[in-house]
Amino acid sequence: MSYDLTVFWDKLEANARFGGPRRYLRELLGDHLERALERAGVVLRQRIATVYPCSHLPGTGCRRVLWRNAEGGGARATCERRPGACATVEMIASDLEMLAVMPALLATAVGIALQIRVNVEMTEIREVYRVGWFVPDAGVKHAVYFLTRGNAYDYSEAIDALRFRAQGQTLAIFVPTDRFISENLRSHTAATGVPLLSLADSVGLSDERGFYPLVDPLRLFAGIGRPSHGSGPAGTAATEYVARALVRVAGRAAEWRDLDLSAYQRLVRDTAFDFVADELQKTVTKHGGIERESNISRWKFRWIRSCLENDRGRYDPGTGDSDGVSAKQMFQRARGTFDIKNRKGWSFFQTELVDKHAMYRFAPRASVTFAFIFEANTKPGVLPAESWVDDSQPFVGTRDDRSDTLVDGRHDSSRTPLDGRRDHTDTLVDARRDRSHTPVDTM
Repeated sequence: MSYDLTVFWDKLEANARFGGPRRYLRELLGDHLERALERAGVVLRQRIATVYPCSHLPGTGCRRVLWRNAEGGGARATCERRPGACATVEMIASDLEMLAVMPALLATAVGIALQIRVNVEMTEIREVYRVGWFVPDAGVKHAVYFLTRGNAYDYSEAIDALRFRAQGQTLAIFVPTDRFISENLRSHTAATGVPLLSLADSVGLSDERGFYPLVDPLRLFAGIGRPSHGSGPAGTAATEYVARALVRVAGRAAEWRDLDLSAYQRLVRDTAFDFVADELQKTVTKHGGIERESNISRWKFRWIRSCLENDRGRYDPGTGDSDGVSAKQMFQRARGTFDIKNRKGWSFFQTELVDKHAMYRFAPRASVTFAFIFEANTKPGVLPAESWVDDSQPFVGTRDDRSDTLVDGRHDSSRTPLDGRRDHTDTLVDARRDRSHTPVDTM
């Protein structure tokens, strides 16, 4: 049986030595996972608990007092508040044993799984461990470190301190997850030949094998000491970006990111966004995944990107158009797909009247998180009429996997999708010649 370690890695980042009574850990992690971690040797018994935490009122400081039973070694856990705010819990003796995750033991178990010559040492930097050495060939060895922090700033500070301390070494750095690792930090370290590796993506846990590698160690550590450009695996001569995204996570300003394939996959796996538009998959997801629209025409992405990359504050879709009518109409159609409207108005693209002329401004509401993902090699703005093609096949792999590959700047219409039909049968009419609709500016 294999286990989902997501909660375990998240708890480890919150507290590198997290623990508690055995029953409490089983409430957090699940019975089977807690037992598997004990068998793997990364959770250590320390003592007998004297209090029991309450998980029903987080942040209030509530806990339960333990009253030992005269017989059997068990106990009753009652709320310390008066009147009691949580139910009394009856526990057996083994429930009371205090367990804690030991980072050095975890580093040992992970190191063995990834074929590292394990020699765990604590460094002078808080909660930073040297796991050992990866030896891909005779006479070649690379230091492997493990550290954990609870936020992006602390990660950046610790990683910079470790890189300074380890000058002269070739090394890799493991972290529990990459949720706090920014693409800028990943790119910066990769450029110096130091890959940042996520344990969540590198090792699994099963009853049969204990901790085991999810990636071949030779491939995992291939980038050590080989500087690269961008966020891709260190060691490549040049990173191939597949996407460019404008991203805003809770509590942070929006930022543009250049994404290689692995960074793109990490971003689309993130379910924390209120809104995600993905040109590679041709999808728009709203309200945290509740509402989803597929097969979005690519020309709509181009109009939205043109507005997002506009550096003049206000965006006029009619700039460069003979009369501005068809351009504004096309942008409004795209806006209907890419924006969220409620009683307070639009969430992203606000309309402003300038000399009785409607213009648009990207001013997202403060509470909305989003990811606008565009193809890396496409330019914003209006495409020539012959290139306005409503492709139906989403991107699922590398660029060579797509049926709409460009040949000498033109669509290669000889390619066919998997179902055998022609790929470019649904061509959009040139908006400059389509006067069948009049623009309706939504305020």
